[in-house]
Amino acid sequence: MNGFSSNTCYELVSESLEDIEALHEEFQGVEEDEHASHRVVDIARQLVAFKSITPDDVGCQLWLAQELRTLGFSIKHLPVRDVSNLVASIGNNSDARFAFLGHTDVVPAGSAQDWQFNPFKLTEHNGCLFARGIVDMKGAIAAFFCAIEALVTEFGVPKKELWLLLTSDEEGEAEHGTKRITQFLKQQRTTFDFTLVGEPSSEAYVADTLKVGRRGALSFTVNLHGKSGHVAYPQKATNAIHLAQNIMQALLSQDWPKHCDNFDSTTLQFTHVNSGNFVDNIIPSQCQLNFNIRYTPAYNEYELVELVRETIEEHTLNYALTTSNPCQPYYCVNNDEIPSPSLAIVCDEINSQCHFTPKLSTAGGTSDGRFIAEISTSVLELGLVNKTIHQIDEHTTTSDLIQLQQLYYGIYKRLLYPTLHVHSTAQDELLQLR
Repeated sequence: MNGFSSNTCYELVSESLEDIEALHEEFQGVEEDEHASHRVVDIARQLVAFKSITPDDVGCQLWLAQELRTLGFSIKHLPVRDVSNLVASIGNNSDARFAFLGHTDVVPAGSAQDWQFNPFKLTEHNGCLFARGIVDMKGAIAAFFCAIEALVTEFGVPKKELWLLLTSDEEGEAEHGTKRITQFLKQQRTTFDFTLVGEPSSEAYVADTLKVGRRGALSFTVNLHGKSGHVAYPQKATNAIHLAQNIMQALLSQDWPKHCDNFDSTTLQFTHVNSGNFVDNIIPSQCQLNFNIRYTPAYNEYELVELVRETIEEHTLNYALTTSNPCQPYYCVNNDEIPSPSLAIVCDEINSQCHFTPKLSTAGGTSDGRFIAEISTSVLELGLVNKTIHQIDEHTTTSDLIQLQQLYYGIYKRLLYPTLHVHSTAQDELLQLR
């Protein structure tokens, strides 16, 4: 498996944390507010202090693993090349297994001078928490940890299984992160009844929007071959750029006939055109096209490739076609449009705490949910408000972070300790929704 099956990849990363203290020199001096002593804020503060820019985790997962061990989690580190992956689990073997999926890597902060505050020191200002990665998505990881810490402390080790899956390769190419974790779990024949992803799904306030699926994605490269010649004698040549233009127009004019409810339409976008070295008086003999198709569950990868081939071959047979970066679509609703039981539980908990019903969405790009969907019956994204992700002065409100922890607490209490929860009629109603 491209080196991933090597024993080296499955060896535990050294549990020594001697050098991690040096990474937390910036913990001191954080502004205080009425929430500053809240446990979830403290955990978030420590997580964002690690400058874990993709793919270098700089010890973030090692620190978190130490905290998880104190709760009784079993820990497995799965390093692949320069990527850190963490698989942690707690609970007794049973026929119910749940997971939380996240990533500890963040995008670069850019120039620190452009930020109001140090991007790698959690700073409270006017009720908001500022730091790179606080929203995407170390805040959600902190909320999950604190929710589970409170549940285990209050009710003991759950009789259901709970897994935490983290990577430092979500913001990059994502080749050695959750994709590899999923391959490892497949080998172990580990599957999940439900996976909650901590991506920032909310739009205006926490839990107003749930991601219940994502479109698939597939990248294409087409190499077109013509015949070079002098620009003054076009009849003696075949211009590969002109050929590319015709094919581009045909692909852009393609009618994607398969409608899929609750998904944005299938779309195609060209991302690069290259005809090689430029000479002003030579007709180019080759041209490379790159494009990406985002597609609904109404399609599969094979159908897309065949449709592209048919379109190209209406114009030429002298070409080469390759695909890359396949991402399968997924959807957290059954074929008859009835929400999965896990979705009903999440919606009911949001309704109980927040007194509204969240919007269900499949919009946006891809997420690592696409990988875990291969081994999880249901995948759902619930996280902080995504307004400032990847931006200068990324921030969340302190109250939103605490609210997310409370939601995770309620959701996992229902999943892991079902006998402690009084069944809600609202949950039955949600299962009847179409």
